[in-house]
Amino acid sequence: MNRKVGLFLLVFFCYLLWLYLAIYESSMDDWWTVKEIKHRTDDTVEIGVSNVKFVVGTVFFTLGGTVLYLLIRKRN
Repeated sequence: MNRKVGLFLLVFFCYLLWLYLAIYESSMDDWWTVKEIKHRTDDTVEIGVSNVKFVVGTVFFTLGGTVLYLLIRKRN
């Protein structure tokens, strides 16, 4: 039981770390960012969070955590 809780906390912490880095610390050129250009004019650029990239990242971490959970479960 403790391994399952530890695995959940590890995956959740990694997800939150990725989300923070993908929103605040990344640039538009990074492949792991969730930023997208919402509106562009000649002198301003409006940048927002892409819902599609956010959902893809969430699904990736959920599936990764599930696979790790199944590997730990089979090991016991």
